[in-house]
Amino acid sequence: MKQEIIIIDDDAKLNDDSLIWTLRDKYGDENIVFINKSQEGIDYVKTNLDKNLIVILDYEFSVNEKKGNEVFDEITKISNLIPIIFFTGSNKIENEIYRELINKHAFGIVNKMTTSDDLIIFIEKAIVFFKENLDNIIEDWIIQKDEDKDKPVYITSNGKEYSLNDILQEIRQQTETGKDFSRKLNSLTIDLLLRKKENLNG
Repeated sequence: MKQEIIIIDDDAKLNDDSLIWTLRDKYGDENIVFINKSQEGIDYVKTNLDKNLIVILDYEFSVNEKKGNEVFDEITKISNLIPIIFFTGSNKIENEIYRELINKHAFGIVNKMTTSDDLIIFIEKAIVFFKENLDNIIEDWIIQKDEDKDKPVYITSNGKEYSLNDILQEIRQQTETGKDFSRKLNSLTIDLLLRKKENLNG
């Protein structure tokens, strides 16, 4: 399972910072994308929903740019499967704003003055988060059992049929079909467990 780390920050000098080179060494240069315009960052996310994206987002942007909380809101409207870690140079985020970001499920808030280890802790937590997501579980299944990828697994009320691979894309694109399938699969799993049709072993 691969992930891509997107850094959205208007400080171009950060791209050559030792911290970013540490991330490149650890996760691979090809998996680190630096974007210094907030709208370009949003657009990049929109066109790469088929990937496991981790967003490291600055909070303060220049006057003509969208602020970090605005970028956060736009990305979470696109998908709730993307961990967003705020990476700020501000010594202090007001308590009210901090609470708001946490309540909106920001994955973490890290000060730029800390060591790379603090940021890596949150990135590693995001990777664990991916491993537990339904889309990655389906992807792992397809990798192990390629013959299953084109098998139909879901039929909508209007008769449209979706294969396992189709459903993977629908979930990652956060379409209504993908969300509906996820809800129904969770409900079915709980129902089977409660009726003792299936057992989960630890």
